[in-house]
Amino acid sequence: MRGKPCLLFLIHSLAAGGAERQLCELLRHLDRTRFELHVLVFYDPGQGNGGELWPEIASLPDVGLHSLHKRRGPLGYLLALPRTLGLMGRLRPDILHGYSDGNLPALLLGLMLRKRVVWGIRRTSQDLSKMDRLSRRLLKVMVGLSRYVDLIIFNSEAGRLSHARMGMRSPRMQVVTNGFDIIRFSPDAVQGSAQRHRWGIPDEVPLIGIVGRFDPVKDHSTFLRAAARLAQQWPTAKFVCVGGGRKEYTEALQVLTEALGIADRVFWPGVCSQMPAAYNALSILVLTSTDEGFPNVVGEAMACGIPCVATRVGDAAPLMGDTGWVAEIGDDAAIAKAVSSLLGESETARVARAGAVRQRICTLFSVEALARHTEHALLGLLSPRSLEPTHQNENSQADASNAPGNSSTTLKVIDPEASSPDRPVNSNPALSGELNRIFLDTAPAWVDRLCFCLGATPRTGLQASATRWGLLKTRMQRLLNTEAE
Repeated sequence: MRGKPCLLFLIHSLAAGGAERQLCELLRHLDRTRFELHVLVFYDPGQGNGGELWPEIASLPDVGLHSLHKRRGPLGYLLALPRTLGLMGRLRPDILHGYSDGNLPALLLGLMLRKRVVWGIRRTSQDLSKMDRLSRRLLKVMVGLSRYVDLIIFNSEAGRLSHARMGMRSPRMQVVTNGFDIIRFSPDAVQGSAQRHRWGIPDEVPLIGIVGRFDPVKDHSTFLRAAARLAQQWPTAKFVCVGGGRKEYTEALQVLTEALGIADRVFWPGVCSQMPAAYNALSILVLTSTDEGFPNVVGEAMACGIPCVATRVGDAAPLMGDTGWVAEIGDDAAIAKAVSSLLGESETARVARAGAVRQRICTLFSVEALARHTEHALLGLLSPRSLEPTHQNENSQADASNAPGNSSTTLKVIDPEASSPDRPVNSNPALSGELNRIFLDTAPAWVDRLCFCLGATPRTGLQASATRWGLLKTRMQRLLNTEAE
């Protein structure tokens, strides 16, 4: 290994999502004297994503940004394979760190090239009803293969517990909560007023907003039903849905506003490039998701002094503490009641709450803590004996982190009984018959997708032919037995 280890992050795109934003913040604050940093992005902007964070990451000093220029569909994997292996040869990364959809490709490359593999899991995966059939199968495969991953980092304790119940285990499983840039996200009434004017909303009216991609897991319909209730109680209130997504889903939500009689009071500005201004424009932020890990939008809004109401998902409740309100998933009546209570506070109470909201983020969830905890975990991976299993942070924030109700801020290390912290990286057990069985027998749909990079054709019928399936197995065996020079 070189003087400092090479860390390569793998991620599908740099769209304006929570995982992508946290990667950006992590890259901004990781110690360059400890790591050589690179990011490998599968899809360029315009390939099914807006790539809003591409310029921001490209401008970071001492961070190599690489694109596979991958095309959509099966052929894209085949065409991207030579570029991927060429990049691996040039960079010679010591750690492959997957982020969300980059986790399984990171493991595949790690097995091929005998590299240490880290998974970054950013959700709880509790609400499987919002996942399509393929996503559920991929999750099952991830659970089965997790024992071959050197380190899994969850961004929430709820996510760790949820995946552990599914059977996910690894030599090391840690919780490193999200961190927030309290300088970039800070109270700014001038920015907020300017953003309202751009949206055509007067300064004096209550403005309740939801921020996130338009996806069923965000449950915008519950937000809109709560908005309809609030519209009756607060005649001047306006509502804004910040984000983007599939056109047909967006149109269905807009049809719902018409049915609820609030179409003229709900604004759809799309993706916002100036999120600090967007948060400062709000009176209250609402999160109605059915599945989250550690919700970025709540932490960012809180850093701007904006009170929040959230559903009981992931670590939303520990994040807000006693500064916000929590409602059950899908309970639009409870959400409306909580928002109405906040809107009815006196000016003095609102100012005090705004201060408490921001102080909680500044004290417990700084981006510096995110970077420090991540560095500690990764360096411990490179020197396995240097990081002993613990349920406490070993830094100056330990006392605050262990305060009642703040357990989510603790960096936790879990060593399953069946695993050893001294296990060699991607050693022979990862190439055992059991792994081949997982790949080739229990998850044929996943194998088809995984083997696109080998030139295999996706199944077009209910079953693959025996001849083709035999060829697929042969190619996978060759891949799994490849030794990196």
